[in-house]
Amino acid sequence: MTQETDFYAQMLESQRRTAEQRVETRAALLPELRALGVTTIEVQYEGYGDSGNVEDVVVSPDTITLTEDLRHRVEDFGWDFAYALSPGFKNNEGGYGELTWALQADKIDVSHSKRYIETDTTVHEGL
Repeated sequence: MTQETDFYAQMLESQRRTAEQRVETRAALLPELRALGVTTIEVQYEGYGDSGNVEDVVVSPDTITLTEDLRHRVEDFGWDFAYALSPGFKNNEGGYGELTWALQADKIDVSHSKRYIETDTTVHEGL
């Protein structure tokens, strides 16, 4: 096995373990949030310049307050889920979005926007 092949195999195994962890985290959070009466979770995130974070977690109904630990786990799950769909979005000009989790149906929607710099070059020669 070449060094390149070994690296590729390690990368694939890491991606597999990470995807498995997201499934486990989702399965653990779902009944916990439902038991509190939460119907919808919105995780708003943003990243640029090689860093990023969750900007806000909105809980519906708004009368429910998550514990600090549960909120942190929801933030981590939302970030990991969104990042898996758009890896690297925190680099350069970055991106942002919102993950919406409808808990009764266990359905997640992600709306993601990428930022970029556009260049339009015009060259006039020999005028």
